[in-house]
Amino acid sequence: MTNIYSMARIGVAALLGSTVIATAALAQDAIQVGIVSVNYNSPSVQRQTDAAIAAAEALGWEVELFDGQGDQVATNNAAIAFIDRGFDAIINTASANPQMTAVITYANERGIPFVSTFSGLVPGITADIGSNNTADGVIAATELVGRIGGVGHVIKLNWTVLPALAERDAGFHAVMSQFPGITITEIELKVPGQVDDAYNQMTNLMLANDDIVAVWSGWDEPGTAAARAIEQAGMSDSIFVVGMDGSDEALSLIRGDGPYELTVAYDVERMGVTAVEVTAAALEGILPGTQLLTLRPCLITEDTVPPEGQPIDFANCELFSGEMMQ
Repeated sequence: MTNIYSMARIGVAALLGSTVIATAALAQDAIQVGIVSVNYNSPSVQRQTDAAIAAAEALGWEVELFDGQGDQVATNNAAIAFIDRGFDAIINTASANPQMTAVITYANERGIPFVSTFSGLVPGITADIGSNNTADGVIAATELVGRIGGVGHVIKLNWTVLPALAERDAGFHAVMSQFPGITITEIELKVPGQVDDAYNQMTNLMLANDDIVAVWSGWDEPGTAAARAIEQAGMSDSIFVVGMDGSDEALSLIRGDGPYELTVAYDVERMGVTAVEVTAAALEGILPGTQLLTLRPCLITEDTVPPEGQPIDFANCELFSGEMMQ
């Protein structure tokens, strides 16, 4: 089977530090790609989107980005407008595919690829690139449970509208179901506005509960906001936070003495580049063998966090805490 990762890599060396090759047929100005994101300003979404833009432009493609700023209807309308204007492909970065079925159907009718990142599997997509989010939720929850001995009051912060976050939620509950000594308070965050909401929710929860021992956050952005609230309340020695994404702010907090204990980090830049690779292959009539393409994450703790200014080495880092002790 043709390796889709071997295609569409002209000019991406500066982005990933590797030698890349693409077919001349794909490096033509005529190709237009519309990239849509319902929440572009979220740090990990922005990183994967910017990586996709850089990779597409390196191929000589014309790229237009639409930031929905939290408005899914506007995001859908923008994608449909791209298709109406004759664009050759749609790339969706972290906007829930179940809420974009009309767009996906329209793309299929027009015969153009619809590729997404962290957006979920629904009929009609070319592929969704991300991680095994259910497993990642299990890993973060398992690390949390081990640190509290399976007993205590845990706060869960999440936004389960996005399929990737809902899958992480399922992983969290799979672990917690085995520990009756853990009490869970679940908070469904407001998006957009997740940073302020997480900070305020955590502040109020600490005022109302003196037995909180840990926070599980579906992604780092609200997790770091919760950590700031914990620090502000002077509770860093008694409450810790675990998250997922590997955002720069989370890594910075992990390096410090605060309450951010760990994150399951994703190579979001590679996800953006892979979305372009898949799109390029699809434009040549080559489809991936699976509609869910997952990339390997890494477990980042104070023992494995890279020095400031250095990237995570996703090719060599560990995913399980026991491996860090070898």
